[in-house]
Amino acid sequence: ARREPIRCVIDTANNPLETSLDENVTRSPMSVMDEVEAFASLVDGGMSADDVARRFGCTVRLVEQRLALARLSPKIRAAYRKGDINLDVARAFAINDDHAAQERVFKQFAKPITHAASVRNALTAGRIPAHDRLARFVGAEAYETAGGVLVRDLFEPDIVFFDNGDLLQRLAGEKADAMRDELSK
Repeated sequence: ARREPIRCVIDTANNPLETSLDENVTRSPMSVMDEVEAFASLVDGGMSADDVARRFGCTVRLVEQRLALARLSPKIRAAYRKGDINLDVARAFAINDDHAAQERVFKQFAKPITHAASVRNALTAGRIPAHDRLARFVGAEAYETAGGVLVRDLFEPDIVFFDNGDLLQRLAGEKADAMRDELSK
């Protein structure tokens, strides 16, 4: 078993039941952005997402989501703290790591921004959603095999984009040509 020092305060002056109740009732939870920055700091210090998840009793997916929020532009994080965006909108901004793009989209909307889908759509312009007919025709596996990159939303597992429309068009044309050749035999 691993042995690690544990900070311990022995309080003999107060009623233990009252101390426990106070700790669990009046304690304020850490804000999401504080947690985001704390997790990022731990990872920057050498811990893996797995390490952080194990240490704090959460899933690796939650840690990865928090790390995605840590990659938001400082202006977007500040807007969250100020109340100009809600958590869903902050998550939508995380679909694109480009700070300049995030800030450009942020400026386009009246504040407070509350519609996450609009932000996500603005940040994924030019990408093809996986539910698009052409994307379904080519298929994610063939697209990735050809070097294409799928952009997955860490917060909405059903939201996936094909990043390269030109590659998708080329693969669709090749697949259609192969089907036509097969049918003409």
